[in-house]
Amino acid sequence: MADPVHASVLTAARWPGVEIRLLVALQTVAAEGSFSHAARKLGYTQSAVSGQILALERAVGARLLDRVRGARSVELTSEGRILVQHASVITARLGAAQAEIEALRGSPRLRAV
Repeated sequence: MADPVHASVLTAARWPGVEIRLLVALQTVAAEGSFSHAARKLGYTQSAVSGQILALERAVGARLLDRVRGARSVELTSEGRILVQHASVITARLGAAQAEIEALRGSPRLRAV
């Protein structure tokens, strides 16, 4: 029987180009509905956000956004909707880990006497 943790690591290794910053870019584009609005919110240029989405699409091997011709808006594809849902969980867990570590750093440390 395969170890589920090991199987999960092997699956993740197939997507080595998926980075947290790319998932955050996807979440922000999805929430804002456009590359330019997402860029303003993230503090990047529109072309930088577009490049991040392109890198993410290449890493996962799927188109994540439909660019509406003639409009500056975008819509998530089915694959994009799935990935945004998982990205939300991933970034929430990362935020929780950050908060725990910061709380640990703020707590008094025990010293050996």
